[in-house]
Amino acid sequence: MAGGSKLFSVCMLIFYAILLYFVFVNKNMIAMYMMGIGMFVEALVNCICAFQSKTK
Repeated sequence: MAGGSKLFSVCMLIFYAILLYFVFVNKNMIAMYMMGIGMFVEALVNCICAFQSKTK
């Protein structure tokens, strides 16, 4: 995921922990927005990493 970026992985872990908190306190609409944003950001970063030149 994300070219092995540890910083990105930690950021997404924190983001999803906050999302889980919102689910537990019954703030489902905020959780749905966060889930959509999180999935889009992960897909975007993975897409960028997939199309980057491997020769640096």
